[in-house]
Amino acid sequence: MDNAFNRERLAVKHHAAQSADLWRKLCIYIVIPALVLGSLNAKNLWDEHWEHWEHMPPLEDRVEYPYMNIRTKAYPWGDGDKVSPL
Repeated sequence: MDNAFNRERLAVKHHAAQSADLWRKLCIYIVIPALVLGSLNAKNLWDEHWEHWEHMPPLEDRVEYPYMNIRTKAYPWGDGDKVSPL
């Protein structure tokens, strides 16, 4: 049966197939490479950061200035002095 409703449904189906193909191509050719490049950039920044820390003296040997580690009240968890990771 060839009527306006069937032609419209066929056009919608064709448009949906084109849109799905467009988004599939965008994900494969743009999003995935962008994630890889972003991950490589983050890894390089991470490595540079820790390379910088290797040249600094150990935390125990650094000068503790009076304005550092000021506590006006204890933390409400643990021993009240240190922040523990989860």
